[in-house]
Amino acid sequence: MKLNGSVTKKLFGAGSKSEHEAIILVTKTGEYVLRRKGGNPFFDAELENLVGKRINCEGDLTGYTFLMDNWTEE
Repeated sequence: MKLNGSVTKKLFGAGSKSEHEAIILVTKTGEYVLRRKGGNPFFDAELENLVGKRINCEGDLTGYTFLMDNWTEE
């Protein structure tokens, strides 16, 4: 699956036990928690570097999480 959008960081799961700041891909169709295949789910420096940028990416959508294979910056 291919998606494009802006990468941002914001609070996810507010009020729950899993509340945390997550890196989010904001697209025209929705917002998805962004993860990188093989990346650390708790802190991924490569994803942190994408915050504030627009990207085109490929990967798999599972529920509210987009698991990226690769990406390019716009």
